[in-house]
Amino acid sequence: MVIVKAQLKSEGFFVKKSLFVLSLVVLLAWYGCTSSNSTDPQSNPTGIMQVLMTDYPAAYDQVNIVVDSVRVHVNNADTSSGWYTLNNTPTTYNVLNLVNGVNAMIGSAKLPVGHYTQLRLYIGSGSNVIVNGQSKSLSVPSGSQSGLKLSVDATIHSDAVYALTLDFDTGRSIVVSGPPANPNYSLKPVIRVVTTATTGTIAGTVSPAASQSSLWAYRTSDTLSTGTDVAGAFKFIGLLAGTYSLFVTPKDLSAYRDTTIANVSVNAGSTTSLTIAVRQR
Repeated sequence: MVIVKAQLKSEGFFVKKSLFVLSLVVLLAWYGCTSSNSTDPQSNPTGIMQVLMTDYPAAYDQVNIVVDSVRVHVNNADTSSGWYTLNNTPTTYNVLNLVNGVNAMIGSAKLPVGHYTQLRLYIGSGSNVIVNGQSKSLSVPSGSQSGLKLSVDATIHSDAVYALTLDFDTGRSIVVSGPPANPNYSLKPVIRVVTTATTGTIAGTVSPAASQSSLWAYRTSDTLSTGTDVAGAFKFIGLLAGTYSLFVTPKDLSAYRDTTIANVSVNAGSTTSLTIAVRQR
């Protein structure tokens, strides 16, 4: 796990501390939707980055954040290229509704493998706080123009899922200034960034390849399926860490026997390799 702190200087006095968490989950290419990016990743191994947001209660009626877009930057490109857009549809989130395990996805896109070092969160006009039933505008300096700039340290590998969590300290980030009778509210974020791998892979071959086998990976109530290619190779990706059973069923059961492989361990961020032989009848 890598923890990076990104803190912006703030002034004024702070309200009761609240926390909301944005989880950037880097999923695999077969899992989800995409958006238009500055570089076409289709020729390279890819994953999918998803942005999730959740919160703890705060001393407001509502805290409404307008997310215009979310972008990340790959390290091996210059400052004007290498940017990938995770979301560009403005959406308003009342973060105080996102409590007790509830979260909201605020961005998703295919990304090529690589080392990502920057994230920009663009907060749009219309963000506000509701205090004692009254709406107060929440200003975000440079939020919609250059975006809130965060340093991240996320190395994305093929066939692995990564969670990039932005730990947003609302109590230190919402700054109140001006006369007590008519205060001003501004957002100057204090954010802690945590990166962890969350899933692994099972890959290997079934021989003979002529068996044209189908495979199922089973763990508690979750079941995934795949099949072998012409060389007998197979791969399960995006698996949560744990112990799985594999069921292997050849296409022609009159020629080959089905097979069960028990106690297959999957670890986050790694690949479990298997060579499976099915028996002829």
